[in-house]
Amino acid sequence: MTAPVATLDLRHLAPPEPMERILAAVELLAPGESIDALTPLYPTPLLAILHADGFKADVEPHDGGFHVHITCGDHDEDSWGSNGT
Repeated sequence: MTAPVATLDLRHLAPPEPMERILAAVELLAPGESIDALTPLYPTPLLAILHADGFKADVEPHDGGFHVHITCGDHDEDSWGSNGT
């Protein structure tokens, strides 16, 4: 796991704002860079979008929400996400 360039705490926001902010943030990442995001809900729609755009995302439960680690760059499809997404 790469060290994140930023951590976004979005647990206080109602959907779809966490997803919108994460998508805006990942557009700024260079290959190999990553961000961490804390979300209030499991980010199912976000994971599909990230996957389609070539990002790797790992999700873990965290403090009443979820911790999402997103990495930009080339990824091995067999190791996509922590939940097979």
